[in-house]
Amino acid sequence: MTDADQIKGTIRKLREQAEDGHAESMFLLAVAHAQGKGVERNDTAAARWFLQAARKGHLRAKTSIGYLYATGRGVKHDLVLGFISLSRAAREGDPLANDLLIKIRNGMSPAQLKEAEQRAREAA
Repeated sequence: MTDADQIKGTIRKLREQAEDGHAESMFLLAVAHAQGKGVERNDTAAARWFLQAARKGHLRAKTSIGYLYATGRGVKHDLVLGFISLSRAAREGDPLANDLLIKIRNGMSPAQLKEAEQRAREAA
């Protein structure tokens, strides 16, 4: 069995587990799509799987979907939604979310930042 065959088998198992609702498998499948590892790179598919994993409570998926919203990769660019998702992940203890929050704050207008902070407080 070649490395390519092993990777395809791993992706197939991840997809089956993800479709059965396993959050870690959803996250790993999203990473594979985001990086083009074992599957064709597809930011839209990555965003879909990150979002599903985040809804299941996967912390790094919450950070990842926040980053995608903030950068517009695979989803409509929305700094406010990115900020909200990253704020949740930061509150829950993901240090990467804190780092990303600092970076996206710098790209937000004062009005966007005010809205994002208010909506993040309401979502807490």
